Amino acid sequence: MTSSTIDRIMERVPETRALRIGAGCMRDLPPLFASLFPGQSAFIIADDNTFQAAGESAQSMLTAVGITTFPPLIFSGSPTLHADHEHCAIIVARIHEYGAVPIAVGSGTINDLVKRAAFEAGVRYLVVATAASVDGYSSFGAALSVNQFKKTMECPAPLAILADPEILRSAPTPMGAAGYADLASKLTAGADWLIADAAGADPIDPEIWAMVQPPLRGWLAHPEGLKSGDAKALDAVFEGLTMTGFAMQVARQSRPASGSDHLFSHIWEMLGILDPNGEPPSHGFKVAIGTLIATAMMEICFRRPLTDADIEHACEQWPSWNQVEAAVADAFSSTPMYERVLEESAAKYIDTEALRARLRRMQAQWGDLGRKVAEQLMPYADLRDAFLQAECPVTPQEIGLTREAAIDTAHRAQMIRNRYTILDLLVELAWMPDVLAQLKQAPEYLTHPFGSEKEPTQL
Repeated sequence: MTSSTIDRIMERVPETRALRIGAGCMRDLPPLFASLFPGQSAFIIADDNTFQAAGESAQSMLTAVGITTFPPLIFSGSPTLHADHEHCAIIVARIHEYGAVPIAVGSGTINDLVKRAAFEAGVRYLVVATAASVDGYSSFGAALSVNQFKKTMECPAPLAILADPEILRSAPTPMGAAGYADLASKLTAGADWLIADAAGADPIDPEIWAMVQPPLRGWLAHPEGLKSGDAKALDAVFEGLTMTGFAMQVARQSRPASGSDHLFSHIWEMLGILDPNGEPPSHGFKVAIGTLIATAMMEICFRRPLTDADIEHACEQWPSWNQVEAAVADAFSSTPMYERVLEESAAKYIDTEALRARLRRMQAQWGDLGRKVAEQLMPYADLRDAFLQAECPVTPQEIGLTREAAIDTAHRAQMIRNRYTILDLLVELAWMPDVLAQLKQAPEYLTHPFGSEKEPTQL
């Protein structure tokens, strides 16, 4: 990313004031901190691994120029640290105890925890990125679990971001693969936005769309380079993730980066799935499978014409709110997130006449919408090949799910967000059961082209 590009970005985003990307940019940390937080002290928040990768050197650099630093807050990296809101209280208490500026050193979980904690403590923070694995470095909001319900909590992006490519390239290879998958999910997120725009549910903002979608294919162009640590491939992924985060800053929501793909991931995270090695799969790896399923569903959906008979059948089948409420209760009443899911489902429920009007609107655009969605998506086979080259999972078994369980997640995923996606379209058309049945029967979807050596793990 050139300096002129960075300057242009900084003029557009409302919250982040500085972005440093480039070899040796960690040397900019002390003067950058001093300019953004004059006369203030600092402390590092990291986990065992990220403190070793960059936290220790960051603290030494600050101390060497006379900036007061307090003892770091280091979370254990094993077992895997989860983005649970309860951890924020620990960070908030330390901020108040020290009266110091928090510096997040890490990737997704550490950054989101510090981002929300800083907001709750009434301060701003700075982040040192340690892996090209997430788009949350530069985004508005933090994706945290509250009573096992994953949601984006309000909080501003960091005041500054530093990302030294040498540090990013030293991260474990799966982290770059996870970042690639998260970036690829912007393909389906964009298709979901096209669908929502056509439905009149969420109009596309051309300025925000332009920040992500036109350059997206270029950022995704070199999946084969990630496993070898190729600088060009990794830098492209980090740039894409950063720009996507900035788009969320401008939008003040996650629509530019998140659609049905992430809804699958959120459900699996809430369920606490474990991969065949007994470890929680990364956010990016869950999103990889969610993106593949969303792509397959869109391909199947738009092969089919939308007729008058389809619309009348859909209206005849449309459930009352009492029936929807019962379905939500059946799926979630035994979980802590039941009340929140019920609120989200209620917020997007429409009556039969509104449904008929929406489906008529969709019918008038159906052919054009299908072409737009096809152009937006990477064809399923190509997406799967790109994931294989990047060493991302391509079968549900690799993240700890049976193929059938992964596909059936669509029912619950549709309920948890008031955000219009392909899942809502299929429910409104009464096509969901048929599309899921076709998906289960199609051998080209959610299978490994060379066979899978790992057995599925049941939930």
